[in-house]
Amino acid sequence: MILTDVQIEGFRRFASPVRLDGLGPGLNVLAAPNEAGKSTLLTALKAVLMVRSSSKAKPVKDLQPYGGGAPHVALSFTWKGMECHLEKQFLSKAFTRLILGPERFEGDQAEEALRALLGLEEASKGEATGLWSALLVGQGESFVQPDLNQTGQDSLRGCLEQGVEQVTGGAAASAVLNRVRERLYLLQTAKNAQPTGKYKHALEQEAQAQALLRELENRRVALEEDLVALDQARRALREQEDPDRKAQDEAELLALRQQRDALRIADAEEQAARAALATATQTLNSIRDEQERRRERQAAHRRLERESAEMQHDLQALTQRTAQARQRYEASRTRREQAEQQQQAARQALLTISRRAAVLQQQGALEREKQILARAEAACTHLEQARAALAALRVDEAVIRRVRKAVREMDAAQAALNARATRLTVTLLPEASGRVLLDGAACPQGDMVLTQAAELRIEGIGQVRITPAVKDQEEAQATADAARHQLQSVMQAAGCQTVEEAERLFEERRQAETRVAEARAAFVASLPAARDDRDTALFEALAAMRQDMRDRMASLARELEACTPDGGRPEQADQTDAALQQMQTTARQEEDSAARAADEARQAERAEHVSLSAAQGLQDKAEAALRQKQAEREQIGRELAVRAAQESDDALAERAAGAVQTQAQAEAHSQRLRAGREAEQPLSVVEARIARREQALDNGRASVVRLREEIRERETRVRVAEGDGLDEKIAEAGRAAARLRLECEGYERERAALALLDQTLSDAEKTQTERYLAPLVRTMQPAFSAVFPGASLEMDTGFALSGLTRRTAEEFGRLSDGTREQIAVLVRLGFAELLHARQSPAILVLDDALSFSDSQRLESMFDVLADAATRFQILVLTCHAEAFARLGGRALALRPIPQITERR
Repeated sequence: MILTDVQIEGFRRFASPVRLDGLGPGLNVLAAPNEAGKSTLLTALKAVLMVRSSSKAKPVKDLQPYGGGAPHVALSFTWKGMECHLEKQFLSKAFTRLILGPERFEGDQAEEALRALLGLEEASKGEATGLWSALLVGQGESFVQPDLNQTGQDSLRGCLEQGVEQVTGGAAASAVLNRVRERLYLLQTAKNAQPTGKYKHALEQEAQAQALLRELENRRVALEEDLVALDQARRALREQEDPDRKAQDEAELLALRQQRDALRIADAEEQAARAALATATQTLNSIRDEQERRRERQAAHRRLERESAEMQHDLQALTQRTAQARQRYEASRTRREQAEQQQQAARQALLTISRRAAVLQQQGALEREKQILARAEAACTHLEQARAALAALRVDEAVIRRVRKAVREMDAAQAALNARATRLTVTLLPEASGRVLLDGAACPQGDMVLTQAAELRIEGIGQVRITPAVKDQEEAQATADAARHQLQSVMQAAGCQTVEEAERLFEERRQAETRVAEARAAFVASLPAARDDRDTALFEALAAMRQDMRDRMASLARELEACTPDGGRPEQADQTDAALQQMQTTARQEEDSAARAADEARQAERAEHVSLSAAQGLQDKAEAALRQKQAEREQIGRELAVRAAQESDDALAERAAGAVQTQAQAEAHSQRLRAGREAEQPLSVVEARIARREQALDNGRASVVRLREEIRERETRVRVAEGDGLDEKIAEAGRAAARLRLECEGYERERAALALLDQTLSDAEKTQTERYLAPLVRTMQPAFSAVFPGASLEMDTGFALSGLTRRTAEEFGRLSDGTREQIAVLVRLGFAELLHARQSPAILVLDDALSFSDSQRLESMFDVLADAATRFQILVLTCHAEAFARLGGRALALRPIPQITERR
């Protein structure tokens, strides 16, 4: 089986159609970054091969993309030389289509044919299972060996039995084992041997009886505990309410609070002293920084004065050099202008002669361009007519969205109001007609929805007022009225009477837009000279074409008049043509000679201009540098003057000496305060002691409330329990539990006997299975030897690798993660090899496998995969493009397509 095409639409992240390009026989590699859709592609393959399209299970609903849709997958493949196709769509308009060469299947028939082809069996919720579950390896599944169910194991046994000449056991033993298991599975589950059926029901009843018995006994124990706890709570309440203890605790708390207040005052004084010291230190540092800045700026001012004088001297020499270069440049420019005038005169003579020869060619070209202009003007007229028709239709996309939104809001508001309203059903006798009034009018019969208060009057009996129990009635009614008014306003703005009319006008507008687009495309195609498809550019191009045509026609008329010989006789024209050809050759030679002279003059001018530009550039740079130096010197001078005006150097020095003295005084005051508080307790300790005492008082008050509540609750429970008759209920529950225990023991004996028989028959079947495990080991051994040289395999009867022998036996569970992953991939390769040898459909898909392999093992695994790909198809999905570049194979890619190609 070889996949040749995969197309997906509406599948998780693939909301739009995509195709897997590049598929073919052998090894296929899709290298793409994370979240590119590799795992989604594998999920789509599993769904199309193993899930019925009619399934509505939650896993199938999870296949939908964000925003909803119908998952759609199409596969093309070859099988035994036949071109085959499989296509499924899930959920909305679900279908299945299978084409096997000349045969065609639809619906359930296609599902059954697919399961027969792949050897699958129905599992649950529309999903099939079998050996193929082990060949489509999802992300993270490559670390464990495949967990084959009964169908998968039967498929492998079928493959192995074809290579065994004589198979023991036969159908009779299997039939007996199946009947034993059917009887056993009435009492326990097949997967984990948990009780089921009548046995499970009996166990549940016994558990309920035992739970009831334990509950009753617990209630009796709780009653005894309540009596003891009630006495303890009463004693504790008396202790908590002692008035002498409470007065002593409050007096201690008052003393602590007075001590805390004194400590806070001392802390405030110390903080004020530290703040004064910090202020004095900051002032002193600021004064010293200002003195240092003034010294640095004065030194910079002197340095800039020296540098400015040196640069002024250099600038004078550069100015003289620039003046000399300008004189040479002016002389070369004069020579160049003279040469160009001579070249222009020669060129003008040549153009005059050439113009006469080109007039006839221009006439033919002008006629062709007239036809192009006529087609463009016709297309423009058609476009303007289509746009005028479109402008007359007022209902556009924005208007119809507002109409639809208003309709939805009105329906939702009315539905919400009706859902919460009161329903009234009235059935009247014939003679009661007209005697029963609802809100002053004859009461109708049947069901009615009341959203507001109503009055029901019965003649000769009285009246009944019905008030709907609608929560938030006024708000719900106001919402419904607002939605109705909003719809009316939107419809009035749209100029429509009904929603249907708005939808019809919107459809007409869409058709008119299509006609405008077609007319515009024809208009754009008729303007080959337009480089921009915007309307302004298109109309400007058409106007330019018209103006150009008029100009060229006038120019051609002038050229024809200028080029027509006097008298206009043909023989004179022929003589003129021959003379023009000779004159044109002579004028071209003279123009070439003048052009060479002009080029030499221009080159000389360019050389002089380069010299002038270089000299001028050096002069400009020198002038700019001099101006910058002078500006810096002036800026520093102004800054020094401003600082001196604000405060002279002497005044600044005097203020610095005062700041030093102030700092020393603040430091001495702060030290005195710290020395005076060394013997005092820390404020935090006193505050913690106060908080602890306050918490203790609060806890005491809460404890009194809690104890009183506890006493009331326990007294209530004691009174209720004493009147329930607990002893009689306990005795009755004990008898029921004993009876159910006997019933469960009977089921348990039956289950044990059936389990023993099942185990005995299974052991016999395993003994027979072990006889033909050798072909499976022989199939897997070459690949294992390539990756693990000298290793031998050990398989269990569940077709899993139980151990690996390399000098010593090693258990699979104790191997490293990378080795276990390599072994799990090799086991799946062996399964695919068996299917291929049986001539059954087989491919292998690996999603981000071998990520924990070192470079040497990875190379060995690449060799094994490449060898297996010569016999059946392998798809490798990976996000490690660099590491898997050495694998080779076909490079695959996910490409967007307009739509899935359906085969009918």
